[in-house]
Amino acid sequence: MNINLGEEISRRRREQKLTQEDLAELSDLSVNFISRLERTKDQNISIQNLDSIARALNTNTPDIIINAYSATNVKPESHVNNTPIFIQKVTNELRKLPDDQAERVCKSLIVLLKEMK
Repeated sequence: MNINLGEEISRRRREQKLTQEDLAELSDLSVNFISRLERTKDQNISIQNLDSIARALNTNTPDIIINAYSATNVKPESHVNNTPIFIQKVTNELRKLPDDQAERVCKSLIVLLKEMK
């Protein structure tokens, strides 16, 4: 079955129980872009945007491309991410920070969590 990139992204997104809004937020892309990519045959996507989507789906760009255009779909390399979406969102925000700042935020979060016990 030869599918397209948008269909493969949609399949993986639904497999991980993510909404288009969740994927848009995790990949720093717009909901409109994700929606258009999934519902149309328009495959006009930059490698940077595809990399962002792949990271948000806990896979890699080649895996998505191979699966989208192979004669038969292969099992993705990555496992389904069972991490709750709010933790994925926090992780995504931390990735945007410089390493030293992300480390300070993580240390502060750990202190806060320990105080909540």
